[in-house]
Formats: sequence, structure tokens, C-alpha cells
Amino acid sequence: MSGRILIAGGATTRFHQLAERLRDAYLDVSDAPDGRAALEMARTEDPDLIIADARCPALPGLHLCRAIKTDPSLAHLPVVILADREARAERLAGLEAGADDFLSLPLGDPPLLARLRNLMRMKAMVDELRLREETARALGLPAAPEPQPETPGFPTPGLMLAILPDPVSARRRAAQLGAALGIECRPLTCDRDALAAAERIPPDLVMIEPGEGAAPLEAALRLVAALRSRPGTRGAGMVLVLPPSAGEAAPMALDLGVDDCVTSPPDLAELAARLRTLLRRKRYSDRLRDAVRDGLLLAATDPLTGLFNRRYAETHLARMLEQCARAGAPLAVMMLDLDRFKRINDDHGHAAGDAVLRGFAGRLKAEVRGADLVARLGGEEFCVAMPGADEGEARRAAERVRAAVADAPFPVPEGAPIPVTVSIGVAVMPPSATPPPEMAPAAAALAASMRPADGAVAPGLAEPAAAFLRPPRASANRGAAGAARPAPAIARAAPDGAALLARADHALYASKAGGRDRVSLIRLG
Repeated sequence: MSGRILIAGGATTRFHQLAERLRDAYLDVSDAPDGRAALEMARTEDPDLIIADARCPALPGLHLCRAIKTDPSLAHLPVVILADREARAERLAGLEAGADDFLSLPLGDPPLLARLRNLMRMKAMVDELRLREETARALGLPAAPEPQPETPGFPTPGLMLAILPDPVSARRRAAQLGAALGIECRPLTCDRDALAAAERIPPDLVMIEPGEGAAPLEAALRLVAALRSRPGTRGAGMVLVLPPSAGEAAPMALDLGVDDCVTSPPDLAELAARLRTLLRRKRYSDRLRDAVRDGLLLAATDPLTGLFNRRYAETHLARMLEQCARAGAPLAVMMLDLDRFKRINDDHGHAAGDAVLRGFAGRLKAEVRGADLVARLGGEEFCVAMPGADEGEARRAAERVRAAVADAPFPVPEGAPIPVTVSIGVAVMPPSATPPPEMAPAAAALAASMRPADGAVAPGLAEPAAAFLRPPRASANRGAAGAARPAPAIARAAPDGAALLARADHALYASKAGGRDRVSLIRLG
């Protein structure tokens, strides 16, 4: 688990001990002497999560949380308030102020780390959405509205599913929470009914409250995994109400994708406050997604496949480079080229070629992560940028894509489905690597000039980048004369998005030189 955590705990022994526990879990921890210092550090250090002592000097946890959540530039930061005793009124006040969690010490490492992992995963997704929104703004597109604090008790339109084992309990809980949150809350008792209902109308919130026993708990966890795997419910806020005997299952549930866990019977006011926080967070994420989607439809997406276009990819990749460099994280870029695509157009017509491109785009997106950047660069050439992916992850992702393309032919409007293969080049910049070189003027024509043989994956290939500057073998599919064209030179200078695409294109060049249906990899640094 990686992440930057800011602790506002003052000079107390327990918070020094907490900081050491988190460092032992390989987290990057910063200490603030008091709440006011923590607020300033939050503005300058961009932490992934803030832990605030309820009794923190200068600015106690509750007031620090309010200051963060009412500041549009900081409102997306997760805040956890820690107290040394159970205090219901204080806990409710913290949750109503926007705290993402309110925990009482002492707390064991597994549940604490599971909750922190969960919050940092959500922060990473919001960061990616914010990064895309910043890219859209840099392209001159409309920006998403900044998050605004919601008026307490003001009914917000929305939908929630309350899933309990029996109809009476489900109806009662749905009525209680619907009234508390001011949203429609539908009672359900069957897992399959819940999945079907979520498929028809994606909910904003899901609450699952299984009965006692191992079997109901296992069924609830399976339902969590199923809901998280479906596009319509992937972003829904999810709370699991666990029986007292199943408290140890909370870390597992949080790692599976539950946003919060409480113990049964739940304090209804606290449960409503936690759900309200999740609803507010989802609304913010939805606003970011909508702004990016709506603003980019014409300016930054490819109309045929619905993927991002080259202009957006290069601009956004530059921001990914900066972000990964700041976080000390690796970055991998795949370049993909459909083998012998011109032959498909010549033999089957452009309508068939368009159908293959659309089908390939769908398979490509299905095999990579939601946070990855997927773009069509032009013609039959595509790219995928994978922040945080190391060499092994990048190679496995490339192999998944290669297999998904080769395993089943592509349907076309007329005639039999067409078998297709893809060549993939991968460039991986490890955390310690020097950023890749910028393309020289001659390299501007790199993508157009590199058209060697057909696609392949060569597992384990990690030679120096210079090795891929050799011209490929001659091929009948490389131009009118059938001769290989030399690769353009690349000059070293400041890094940008086009530079990393160029390095991945060199790996693709090597893959094409090796034959069809292959993947080649370049390790930078």
C-alpha cells in the first residue's frame, strides 16, 4: 500500500506511535504540530489522506475537517478523525461536518489499514478524474463545478437500495433511511433482485445488512464483489452492516470494495451521516465525470470508437508523467497496431474495417483498468497509458489484450466474422528512471513512418531502447516498394507526452519486426 498521509496530532505519544505503525506499513507519513499547520500543509503537500486528532492543538479535528471540506481546493481530501474514547455526539458532529470516518482508539492494524487503503483508493480515483478535468481545462473545454457543501437536511434526489434478509426489516430500514436522507430507498431481500434492480436503474447508495451466520455473510461479500464489477454500480456508495460476531470480516469487506462498515444494530443517525458523506462524495465524482465526458465528446474523442484522440492523449500523458514523478510511481505506455488492417479494408470494405476498429476498442477497454488512459492515435493505431503499472503488470495487461483480440474473430455488417491480431509495444518508466527524451523534429513523423511487420508479444523482452532503432526485416506490408523504412532519430531533451509515446512506438516497431501477434517491451532508465 502506497500513499501520503498527513497526521495532525500534536506532540502526543499515541500519534507518534500511530505514525510509526503507518510507516511500518510503507506509507509516507508527515506530522503537523497542530491543526493550523496541518491545514497549511494540506494546501502545499497534496496528501492522499489526513488523520486528525479530535483534541489537536490550535485547530481540533472537527474544526480542521470543516475547514478542509468547505475549501473547494481541499474538499476532495479524505479526512479521518481519531478520538481516544467513544463519544456519540462528537462522532456524529464529525461525520456531519464531512469527515470520511471517525474512529476510536485503540484500533488494531488490520481494520485501521483496511479503512485507510479504502479511502486512498477512492482518493486515487478522484485524483484521476480531477487530472482529466484539468487536462480538459488546458484544452479550453468547460471545467467541472467545484464541490459545494450541501445544506444539512436538504433532500437530495437520488436512489438507494436497502438489502436485508426479510421483507419486514427491509421495508422498515428503507423507510428510516429514506426519510433521514431525503432520497428514494427501495427495500430488497434477494441478491438476484438487487442485481437486477441495480441494472435497471443504477443506485447512488447501497446498504447491505446480512443476517447472523457464515453463509449470509459470504453471500453479502459475493454481492459486494458482483456490484463492484458492474459498470452501473461501480461508483455507488456502499455500506455493509455487519453482525457483532462478524467484526473481523470488516477488513476483507473494505478490500473488496465496500466504502464503510458499521456494526449491527446500527445507530441510525450515525448510519445516515455516513451514507450522506458517501452520497456527497459520489455527487462530486459524478460532476467530474460528467464535465469530462460532455466537454470532450467533440474536442478530444474519436467519433468512430469513442476513445480519446491523439491530441488529448499527448496532453494528458504529460500530466500523468508529472504526477507519477511526484508520487515516485512507475508509468507504462502500450502502443497497439492492428495487423494487416489495410487488407481488411481492401478485401471486406471500409464498413467492415470500421466495425473491426469499434470492436477492438471495446475489447481493449475491457482488458485494462478504469483509471488507464485509452486512446486511438489514428488509423489502426491505439495507445494505453497505465499510471502505477510496473513492468510485470504492463506485460500481463498487454498479453490480456493480445489474447482477447486473437481469441475470437470480429463480427462485421456483412459476411463471416474476421480474425484479427494485434502487435503491441510497451515502454515502462520505473519510479527511479530519468524521464524519457523528447521527440526531435524528425520524430514528429515517427508514427507514420514506422510500419514494419505484423503484431506480436515477446514476453520478457527488455533490451536498451537503442536496440530498437534497427530497421525491421523487409515485409510485403510495409509500403509500395515493400522495403523497411528507417526509424527516425530521437533527441534527448525535456520529457513530454509525445516522447513517451515515441518510446512505446519503438517497442511496437520491434514487435512488428518480430512477426505477427507479439508484444515487445522497452524498460526506460
